[in-house]
Amino acid sequence: MTTPQTDTAAESSEQPDDDVLIETTPTLRPTVMRLTLVVVVGLGIVVGLRLNPELLGARAITGTTALVVGLLTVLLMLRYALRALVLRRTIYTVTSERIERRYALLFRTQVDAVRFDKLRSHELTQSRVQSLLGFGTVAMNRGLGALRLEDIKDPYTVYETIESRADG
Repeated sequence: MTTPQTDTAAESSEQPDDDVLIETTPTLRPTVMRLTLVVVVGLGIVVGLRLNPELLGARAITGTTALVVGLLTVLLMLRYALRALVLRRTIYTVTSERIERRYALLFRTQVDAVRFDKLRSHELTQSRVQSLLGFGTVAMNRGLGALRLEDIKDPYTVYETIESRADG
């Protein structure tokens, strides 16, 4: 079993022979699209229920349903907004020795890395939205010790770089 290694910024900068092959950031487009969809659909349902108070039978049932849908909409909006904030502060780096994901949020920096000698598997996936927009996700060591580079531009180049380093 291999787990991703969490390093501090000082430890990663002390490796002078660690050449950077690719450094990229995730795009916010798919997350913003999902956030927009949640807002439009959620508000549409709430407005529809408020304009037709007897749509579900009794006014109390329709009012409660509108309240629940509104609450779920707000929770999903917060989730996608937080995801967008984290993605905006994330940097993916492929070096000659390892793959790392680094982000800083609220005075805290986290670095997750997988060394190439500990890399068991890697795969490229694209959802329908990612495929339409030209983005993808490269996942390493699925299961225990997983590391995902999500919503990256030009995922094939990143995947091929990882594949060539993993084979060599």
